[in-house]
Amino acid sequence: MFRPTSPQRPLFGVEHRMDPTKRARLERSWAHQYRNHALDLIDESRFAKYFHEDNGRPNKSVRLVVSVLVFKERFDLTDEEALEQLEWNTAWHYALDITPEEAHTCQKTLHNFRAKLLEDDQGAGLFESTTARLIETAELRTGRQRQDSTHILSNIKLLTRLGLFVQTVTQFLEALRHEHPRLCARLPEQLRERYLDREGYFADARSSESRRRLEQAAMDVHQLVRRFEGHKRVARMESFQLLARLYSEQCVAPETDEPERIELQEKPSSSSLQSPSDPDVTYGHKGKGYEVQLTETCEEDNPYQLVTSVNVNDANESDQHQVQPALEQTERTCGEAPSELHADAGYGSGENIVGAREHGTELLAPIGSKPPNPERGPALVDFEFDESGEQVLSCPMGETPVAHEVIDGQTKAAVFTMEQCRQCELREVCPARPRGGRRVLKLHPAEVAVAQRRHEQQTARFKERHKIRSGIEATNSEMKRCHGLGKPRVRGRPRVGLAARLKALALNIKRYVGHLAAAAVAACSPAPACGC
Repeated sequence: MFRPTSPQRPLFGVEHRMDPTKRARLERSWAHQYRNHALDLIDESRFAKYFHEDNGRPNKSVRLVVSVLVFKERFDLTDEEALEQLEWNTAWHYALDITPEEAHTCQKTLHNFRAKLLEDDQGAGLFESTTARLIETAELRTGRQRQDSTHILSNIKLLTRLGLFVQTVTQFLEALRHEHPRLCARLPEQLRERYLDREGYFADARSSESRRRLEQAAMDVHQLVRRFEGHKRVARMESFQLLARLYSEQCVAPETDEPERIELQEKPSSSSLQSPSDPDVTYGHKGKGYEVQLTETCEEDNPYQLVTSVNVNDANESDQHQVQPALEQTERTCGEAPSELHADAGYGSGENIVGAREHGTELLAPIGSKPPNPERGPALVDFEFDESGEQVLSCPMGETPVAHEVIDGQTKAAVFTMEQCRQCELREVCPARPRGGRRVLKLHPAEVAVAQRRHEQQTARFKERHKIRSGIEATNSEMKRCHGLGKPRVRGRPRVGLAARLKALALNIKRYVGHLAAAAVAACSPAPACGC
C-alpha cells in the first residue's frame, strides 16, 4: 500500500553524531540546502496510484528513492555506486534527513521504481511537477527560453555492416540454443561453428576479407529466415523477428529459392536496424543514436536557468518537428508557454512560426535563404509588408495593392488591378495571378512568416536579441560531461527518455541547491575591510 514519507524527523539525526566544526561545514554544503529546500519539492502523491491498497506491505519512501535516482544522475553513478553512497556517505544521510540505520535500499527497489516512472510518461510527470515547484519556489521568470538538440548514443557498441549481421545472427542462435536446443542442433555444423563455437571468426576479418565474409553472413541470414519463418514458436521469438527485420531491410529478395548469393541494399533506410541490442536506434546526419531536445529558460534577471522540457526523438528525425512538443511540455512545466523561444535555423520554418503563435510564443529562429534564381522571378519575400506582416505595402515594382480580402473563405490576399500590372516586365513570373479581372497575391500565413523572417533576421535588432540562444550549448555540454547524457547506461527509447529526464531533473536541482549554498556561504563571509 502507499505510505507517504513521515514528516517526523529523527530526534538524533546524523548531524548530532559529529563535532561542531564538521557540523558547521556540513551546514554550508549542498546537502543542507537539499535537505531544507529541495527534499519537500518531490510530489509523492502522484505515485500513490502505483501502490495498491491491498498489497499489504507499505512502499519504500518515494522521497528517498527519487532522491537516490536524482543523486545517481547528479554524480553520474551506476546503481551499485549510488547504493554504496547511500549506505556510507554522511552527506547523503544528512541531505535525505535519515539516520545511518535507515540508509539502505536494494537495487530491485530502484529497478521497480524506474519501471513505474516509465508508466509515468517515461518520467515526464516527475520532471514536470518537480521543475514546476522549483520555478515557483525560486520565483524564476520563464518568458524567454531557448531550445536545441544534442546527439547521444545508448549503451551499445557501434557496429560495421558485417558486425551488424554477425551479432544479429549470433544473438538469434544463442536464443535458439537456449529455448529450442533440438532445432539448433539440426542446423548445419559449419553454420553453428561460424557463430557459436568459433568466436571471432568474423570479428577479426581483414578489410580485404570483409566483403567475402559479409556475403557469407547475408547467405546465412537468408537460410535462417527461410528455415524458421513458418515455425510458429520460433517466429514469435524477439531475436528471430530482429533477424527477419535485418533481412528485409538489408537484403534484396532473390528471384529463386536457392540463390548462389544474396544481393545487399546499396543504401539501407536511416530507420533500419543499427544494433540488435537496441532496435530503436536510428541513423541520422550526426550518426547512430538518438536526439535529445532540451529547452531552458534564458532570462537575464534569473540567478540561474532551469531546463523546462526534455524530449527524445530518433536520430533521423528533423528538428522541424520538435517545436510543438517542446512548447506543449513547457506549458505543463511553467504554466504557460514562453513569450520568446530562441532556436537555431534547424527549427526555423513558416509552419513553426505560425504554430508557435498559437501558443502565444514568438519563435526566433533564422530561416535559410534560397539561392537566387533569375528565371523564377519575384517571390513573396520580395514584397514589402507592414510591421504586422499581414498586409502588403508594395510589390517589387512599387505598386500598392488596392485592397486586402479573404478569398476561398480562408486565405488572405492582396489585390492589384490589371491596369497596375499591365505594363510590368515581371508580369509573367509574378506570384500575383489573374483572378476575376484582377491580379491576386495569396498570403498564406506560413509563407508570409518566412518572408518576414528573412527580412527581420538581417537587422541588427534581431541579431542582438538572438545572441542569447548560444548559451544552451553550455547546458548540452554540462549534461554530457557531468551527468553522462552522451552515453546513458540504458538501451531502448523509453529507457533513454527516462534517463534523459532524470538527468535534466538532477541538473535543475543541482543549480537550485548550488545557488542556495553559494548564497549561504556569501552571507556568512565577513564583510571586506573598508580601505578608507
